[in-house]
Amino acid sequence: MNVREKEEEEGGQPSSWKCDQTEGPKPEPEIEEHRINIVEISDRMKFWFGSVVNAKERTPSQNPWSSIQRVPDQMLRATTSSDFEKFYEPRVISFGPYHHGKPHLRSGENIKPLCAKAFLDAGSLKIEHLYKKIESNIEAVRKCYDTHSTIEYDDETLAWIMLMDGLFILQFILSEGEGKTKVLRKHQIPLVELDLFLLENQLPFGVLQLIFEAADIPRMKGKIEDFVVSSITRLPEGTSVSKIQLEEPAHLLDLLRSALLGGDKEIRGKPKVQGTQKAFARGCCTRMTKASSKKESSSQVNWQSFRHIRELKAAGIHFQPSGTWFLRDISFESHFFYGYLKLPLLFVDNLTKPTFLNLVAFEMCSDAPHDYAVTSFLCFLDSLIDHADDVKELRSKKILYNSLGSDEEVARIFNEIPNGLVYPDLHKDVKEDIQKHYDRRLNTWIAQGLHDHFSSPWTIMGFIAAVLILLLTGVQAYFAIPGN
Repeated sequence: MNVREKEEEEGGQPSSWKCDQTEGPKPEPEIEEHRINIVEISDRMKFWFGSVVNAKERTPSQNPWSSIQRVPDQMLRATTSSDFEKFYEPRVISFGPYHHGKPHLRSGENIKPLCAKAFLDAGSLKIEHLYKKIESNIEAVRKCYDTHSTIEYDDETLAWIMLMDGLFILQFILSEGEGKTKVLRKHQIPLVELDLFLLENQLPFGVLQLIFEAADIPRMKGKIEDFVVSSITRLPEGTSVSKIQLEEPAHLLDLLRSALLGGDKEIRGKPKVQGTQKAFARGCCTRMTKASSKKESSSQVNWQSFRHIRELKAAGIHFQPSGTWFLRDISFESHFFYGYLKLPLLFVDNLTKPTFLNLVAFEMCSDAPHDYAVTSFLCFLDSLIDHADDVKELRSKKILYNSLGSDEEVARIFNEIPNGLVYPDLHKDVKEDIQKHYDRRLNTWIAQGLHDHFSSPWTIMGFIAAVLILLLTGVQAYFAIPGN
């Protein structure tokens, strides 16, 4: 390679264009004619260009019923195939087209006609009338699901799937005790309850509404709400609960989320963002050291230095049940040496982890409310629970009810569910108040002293005895002095 080629390759100017004082002036370079080569644009490039030119903001669907989406990719990245089957795939009954016809669910298809017949006989209904109701709305049904999942079904087949699934769900909700055991084994009943609240196993609530309105069942919507709430509170079947102002749900999982939050949901498609977009980077699942907060304004406490309940207890913070199961019902009060953190009641069993995972997956969907309330609660709980001792403390305060039998298992569940999630923190104000109380070292010292010396009647009695001995010794010494 010659010098010119080397200079051109390195991006420098050719040597003939440089001035050299020892040599005479160099001739001007010849001006070459520049031609524009017109490159033929392929069809694929035209498609790419068109996707940018015609790009539009996502607008809410015009379908009267909300979409039922699959588990988002960001949830699947941290999920193995066995975990997907365990937490997101139905075990007994499929509802809707996503898992319809899978080999391990075929026995469930044989149960659906029995429940459908029981529902029709109870109301002296004709199945043809209900079928026509759904078939007349089949286009709305198709728009609720992913196109690839419904393309293999014609309108008649899809309407039949919706009808049989809807009849089963309504009959399952209406049945109590022996009514369920006529068609299901006892061990299958809790599994069916779980299947009802899986994201990919949902039926549009509009389909259920078409059926129970045509059947003219009194207070059917209220019975559905009672069933959903009882699945949260583990109240006995048939127990009527206080009315919650629930909005019109997209499906049963959406209704479950609304009941967990107390019925106050964000408007779909309109995210509520407070402050700057930094809120999205400061996920409540992210734990930082206290030193990190020094970079922020002194008026804001964005990161927590406490790691678990035991540290908060050592700082004089006590835990109390809020008296409701609403996940938003979290508050903190600071009273000089002591603080009180109130948390909602929580029932933990084998259904807790898959149910919460599907609620988190639902909140990631584009049509879901944008407040991430369930995710924020789980992240907040994760910041409190690290070990079995933390779970034990919540149990002792009647906040958490553990039917798993192992506190270690409960701690592992609430550490695994929000793993890797970063979302707006709805409980930022509560965490800031806790951090401010925790940062007062005097509170910690006094609280630790009170805990060490006054945590039981024996230590209190010992302290009183020691004070009395000192007092009596002082009096005795005083009168032992001559002249007194």
